[in-house]
Amino acid sequence: MDPVFTLQWPEFILTNRLQRLLPKSQGFSVLVPASRQEKGIDLAIVRKRTNRGSSVVTLQIKASRTYAQAPPKRSTIERFRFHTWFNRFDVPKEADFFLLFGMYAPDASRTKRIGPEWYRDCTLLFTQDEMKKFMSSCLTVGGGPDKMFGFGFSDDSRVVQTRGDKDRGFKDFTGWLLDNRVHLLRRALGT
Repeated sequence: MDPVFTLQWPEFILTNRLQRLLPKSQGFSVLVPASRQEKGIDLAIVRKRTNRGSSVVTLQIKASRTYAQAPPKRSTIERFRFHTWFNRFDVPKEADFFLLFGMYAPDASRTKRIGPEWYRDCTLLFTQDEMKKFMSSCLTVGGGPDKMFGFGFSDDSRVVQTRGDKDRGFKDFTGWLLDNRVHLLRRALGT
């Protein structure tokens, strides 16, 4: 085992967010596997209950760079300020939930020094079944499996699928934002 333990930035950010959304005062704990080789699991959330044991859910995090896009030349074209690009992946059976994470700078033109709290992220939460269904639906316009998928957004008021959708219908995934779905984690943990 290496004498140094490191945590990827998306995992660090999401661990802190989950600790705020699921506080210790309500019996929740967010755990990080000590092994970098833990298959299919990046985080675990435990809810300790007196006289009833503990409940556990496991999460896998997939992170994407977020790409800024130039405004469109014509007002009739819908273009989002930011885009994420994820590689399609096999859904591991070890994870109960999946977090798709993309970090962005709301004002990239800012030149003054800023702290890490200034950055924002777009994080979507999927259940195991939802992720399996989503991955099987990631198709090219021709109907073949798309090797990538992505989402577009200008802020957290609307998030749509921009790649991996055969019909190119801009499917709305705003309801999948982590803050909108934390109740699924609570329910899975018995609250």
